[in-house]
Parts: sequence; structure tokens; C-alpha cells
Amino acid sequence: MFPALFCCLSHKADYPVKGKGEEDSTMIENITAFVAKGTNSGKTYLIQKLISEFKVRGRKVAAVKHGTHLMEVDKKGKDTYKFAEKGADRIILFSDNAFMLYELAPPDLDKLTAFAEKDMDIVLMEGFKAGPFKKIEVYNPALYDTPLCVEEPDGNYIAIVSREYIDVGLPWFSFDEIRKICDFIEERSRKR
Repeated sequence: MFPALFCCLSHKADYPVKGKGEEDSTMIENITAFVAKGTNSGKTYLIQKLISEFKVRGRKVAAVKHGTHLMEVDKKGKDTYKFAEKGADRIILFSDNAFMLYELAPPDLDKLTAFAEKDMDIVLMEGFKAGPFKKIEVYNPALYDTPLCVEEPDGNYIAIVSREYIDVGLPWFSFDEIRKICDFIEERSRKR
């Protein structure tokens, strides 16, 4: 078994990155978000493959999942559920080989990124289109006509992954090019 981390949000949160009129001063360097218009695009599949390759390379990898339906910390009747039901704001569950954190409040962006980056070489985030992260779009043309990076360009898109070539002015990778995608991410990460 390996160490685990789980942050639970009590409600969907919007994470303002900057105020109106403010410039986005810095992008978080070693976090790469994998985004898509919706589900079944291949984000989870791709991230699993990338984690495996980064581990072969000896990298410490954090995986972060942005979820919108995390209302309860555990199954009804479990101790952690009972603690949350009584109003605990933070619940930590640990054993000799694992650590889980349930925090029943939306973390601010600085707290979330500091926690994810601590002692890690690479952070792979699934989702979080609104964040100030480098973004690789996982695009499935069978599901959507136009990629997000075309419909909602924000300057943080650095590449696109799809089953077939698509020219959107960004580097393109197929799902089979795991080593190349890892090289690409490492080249753009401040921690190597």
C-alpha cells in the first residue's frame, strides 16, 4: 500500500485566480492540469499512464482530482462520517502506511497548491479548468466538435492530446506517446 491523500470539499468552489483588471503574475510551475469539456475524454487513463512513467523515472508524483460531488466524507455509520456529522472541520485518518485528510471547506488556491506540491517533483491535476495551471487538453472529437483551448483560450494551454491529429497551434500528442508527454511536462516544470 502507498500513502494516500484525499481532500474533501463540502461544496463546489470557484477559485478566483485574479481580480478584474489584475494580471496573472505567475503560473504554478510544477502543476499540470489535464482538462476536457466533459467526461469520457481519457483524462484518467492518460494520467494513470503518466504516473507510471514518472515513477519509472524516479519522480515523486502527486495526483489531484478536482471534484464537484464530494458532500460526505465517508459512508454513513463510519467514524469519520460521525465526526463530520457532529461538525468537525478537519478529519485526519492515518495508519502506519497511509494518511488521508478530509477538510470540509474549500481550500484557497495557495493552500491547495502548497499541499499538492510539498516534496513532489510533478503534480498532475485532473480537471480544474479555471486554475492558473499549465493545461493539457484531452480532446475526444467523437464527443465534441471544438476543443476547449479554441473555444475558451486563456493562455495557459500548453498542449493537446487526442486520438487523431488536430492543429490548434499547440504541440499535439497521441495517447500512445506517454514518454514524449512526460518529457514535455518535465521540460516545463521547475522541479526535475
